[in-house]
Amino acid sequence: MPTPRNPDTPSLGPGGDNLEAGPGSSGLGSFSNSEIGELVTQAAETMAASGEDAERNYQRSLDRLRERADDVVPALGAQYDALSEEQYLERWGLVQLLTDLRHAAAVPALENVLRQPIPPERSDDPAHGISTVGEEVIIRTTAVEALARLASAGDSAAKELLLRQVRHEVFTVRRAAVQAIAETGDTELTARVREELSGTEDERLLNIRRVDVRGVPQAVGGRYVKDSRTDDVPPPS
Repeated sequence: MPTPRNPDTPSLGPGGDNLEAGPGSSGLGSFSNSEIGELVTQAAETMAASGEDAERNYQRSLDRLRERADDVVPALGAQYDALSEEQYLERWGLVQLLTDLRHAAAVPALENVLRQPIPPERSDDPAHGISTVGEEVIIRTTAVEALARLASAGDSAAKELLLRQVRHEVFTVRRAAVQAIAETGDTELTARVREELSGTEDERLLNIRRVDVRGVPQAVGGRYVKDSRTDDVPPPS
């Protein structure tokens, strides 16, 4: 069963179920003029859609890409390299397609994404606007997610590359890699991470677990939150 997209995940384009395929709407330019490029562009545009049939349409687009995976996956990697640095959303979209395709041939392309140094901050005020470093980190953590899916399916190359990311230069990427490995349930891989991080500051990452917000105890009370660990003192009048 396909994994539904996280609603918090960024999307290419403005959305809507009736997006028309075309080189201008996806930001992929002349790449859309080839047969493979057209399939990729259509998938990128359905990724951006919203509405009742959006997920179904996206999965159909992915199925068409999987039928040509031997050609599609290298093309995605090549197109990623062809995009300019500031095309953050388009670059992320291509990595997200690699993630959702779950194809072993994607490992070299993902390695290329992860090994590229993150450029210096381009924004004048990243604290109150878009941080270009933040955009770059999102692209790389998406690549980590792609590796995690492949590693969970037993892909040895993905496991090795994922393991290398626990030493990535960026803390957020390292954290994502450690959490991804822990969630694969691969005891051997987890043991290798534990050995790799033993005695380092990042060893604490082994204790971090992602949890569903629905499983976290919620505060009770209205305007004044009650602490169940203390006496039942009424709120101030």
